[in-house]
Amino acid sequence: METSANGMKRLLWIGFLTAATLLATGVFACAIPFAALAALAALDTEHNDGVWLVGAVWLANQIYGFTVLGYPMEMQAFAWGLFMGIGAIAAYYAARAAVSVAKPYGLFAMLLASLSIAFLAYEVALFVGTLALPRGEGAFNYDVVLYVSIVEVAAFTALLIAHRLAVATGLVDRNAIERAA
Repeated sequence: METSANGMKRLLWIGFLTAATLLATGVFACAIPFAALAALAALDTEHNDGVWLVGAVWLANQIYGFTVLGYPMEMQAFAWGLFMGIGAIAAYYAARAAVSVAKPYGLFAMLLASLSIAFLAYEVALFVGTLALPRGEGAFNYDVVLYVSIVEVAAFTALLIAHRLAVATGLVDRNAIERAA
């Protein structure tokens, strides 16, 4: 019984983060903080649902973007969505590896490593997109990367606070950073 209750809590957490992302999609459009989300998921080392979380948020973002925000129904827009999804999944696995490596060095190292490496992996996927897709050069320039990095840091901070509140209310268990502190 407890296992199914924990599973339901995890689904509620994934649903909450997905809904929060949909709200953020209206504000940030293509600058959705997938690296921050991937870093948060990677810090949850006892659960193997990070890919589900990142994938659900990516899919919700794409559906919302194409149906509500009016993303153009063209191959380039679909391809950019695919590169964003690949980047988000790569960010999760990269952040997961970074957390494992940084764990012996403490809380700050895990936080810094998880977000930094997730951001790098995500941006590499987007950079590859600029090489593979026509009209991609505007998606990867200094101003865009700077803006996205600010969004990622702010979102990561907000996600850590939301996770702490979810732990306090019993919605989710403590994660790697909370166990290390």
